[in-house]
Amino acid sequence: MREKFDKLVELIGDKIDRGDEFEFDVRDFESFRDYVLNWEVVERCIEEENEEGFSDSWDDIKFA
Repeated sequence: MREKFDKLVELIGDKIDRGDEFEFDVRDFESFRDYVLNWEVVERCIEEENEEGFSDSWDDIKFA
């Protein structure tokens, strides 16, 4: 599950870099919600990405 999640983060990041997307959206990750043990970290990562342009916390997300 971690691998699929990381691929989605990378895909969305690439779209943002190309200008196809403007920011991360928590709704894009909803399909992973049941597998993430600390959802608040996902929300924090998205907020950091959108406000600061990066987040170092993606690896802090824990999966069941």
